[in-house]
Formats: sequence, structure tokens, C-alpha cells
Amino acid sequence: MATSALFALVNATVKFRVAGAGVVTDPETGNVTPTTELQTHKAFLKAVNVDPTIYPGVDVDGVLYEGYVVDPQVLNPKVRVGSTGTLAFGSAGEVEFKVLRARMGYGDQGAVGARLSDALGTKITLLTLE
Repeated sequence: MATSALFALVNATVKFRVAGAGVVTDPETGNVTPTTELQTHKAFLKAVNVDPTIYPGVDVDGVLYEGYVVDPQVLNPKVRVGSTGTLAFGSAGEVEFKVLRARMGYGDQGAVGARLSDALGTKITLLTLE
């Protein structure tokens, strides 16, 4: 895979929480939860306005970021709409986010998806509630 054309514009570090192998049992409650691991990506993101016609019901106090993950360029298949994680710009503190869109309609494979992912990276849209 080639280096993303957007690599020089990297401005954020995105850490996605994905399901790991196995489960963990809380010793106090006995609740069983899946283990999680972090998938770290460098990204080029920009803030955009939340358009209520595109995202009905999304809290307008949130900040919407659109852009591309560029290193590595392809998302783990476990990262889907609704996935969560943390986002940091430069030395700023991390903020929690939820994935609103990942891979767009063309995906990461096939004639169009593979070429776009190889040239730019995977397109994502994240919502943070700051």
C-alpha cells in the first residue's frame, strides 16, 4: 500500500475501541463484558457544522469531524458506525467520540474503494461531545 496523499496534512490521533479476544468478569457485580483493545490511527480531520437534515437528532452542542485515517490507511473491520474512542489534536487532551460514518458507500475494497483507500485513506465522520 502506498503512502496516503494526505499524510503531510495529518493533524490528529484517533484511537478506536474494538472488541478484543475473550471476556472480563467484574469481581463485584459478576457482570461479563467483552475485552477491548485500541486501534490507533493518524488522521486528517476538519470540523464541520452539524446539519440536522443529514444527522437528525444529533446534539448541536457536539462537534462533527470529517476526514481520512491516513496511517494506517485502512480501518480494522471491527470499526463500524457507533464505535467509540478518543481523538486528540496535537498536544491537546483527548476527547471521546462516536463514529457516525466509516468507509462511506464505496468501502475499502473493490475497484473504487481500494483505489481511494490506497490514495487517500479511509473516510470517516466522528461526533464529539465537548
